[in-house]
Amino acid sequence: MKSTAFHEMVKPVLVLTCICLVVAALLSSVNGMTAPIIIENARVKAENTRKEVLPGAGSFTEINCDLQALDITGAYKEDAGLGYVISSAHKGYGGQVTVTLGISPDGKIIGMNVDVPSETTGVGSKAGREDYVARFIGLSGDASSVDTISGATYSSTAVKAGVNAALAAWEAIH
Repeated sequence: MKSTAFHEMVKPVLVLTCICLVVAALLSSVNGMTAPIIIENARVKAENTRKEVLPGAGSFTEINCDLQALDITGAYKEDAGLGYVISSAHKGYGGQVTVTLGISPDGKIIGMNVDVPSETTGVGSKAGREDYVARFIGLSGDASSVDTISGATYSSTAVKAGVNAALAAWEAIH
């Protein structure tokens, strides 16, 4: 009788435990192999975004500042003096909306990238469209002159908050 209880109760638990341990070990090793690749891809994407928003840029130096106090996620100065690249992220409707601005030495927005990966397609994602982003090019000081998008208020408000934070940070660090 004890043999049957072992086969019905204990053996399946032991088998499942072994399977879980093997799968966990495999996932850990795959993570260990892919983590450096993921980090490098993120670095390259960020570098390409910086060059996209600041046309003609070569290399950048990260500005050492209190990111949290400035409400930004990163600040860089272009090494040849073409300007600054400042990123900020704010809560939209579906998640974080990341705004990266290329700012000229005199404080005008000369390029902008908006990443809205979690916003509703066709609604909140409108805040990342070229026609909306183009409204910010040439601005300085703040984004109060740009209206939010009807139906995408949370997302477009997050874009405006990101622009305002980046411009305020530029004032503080340039």
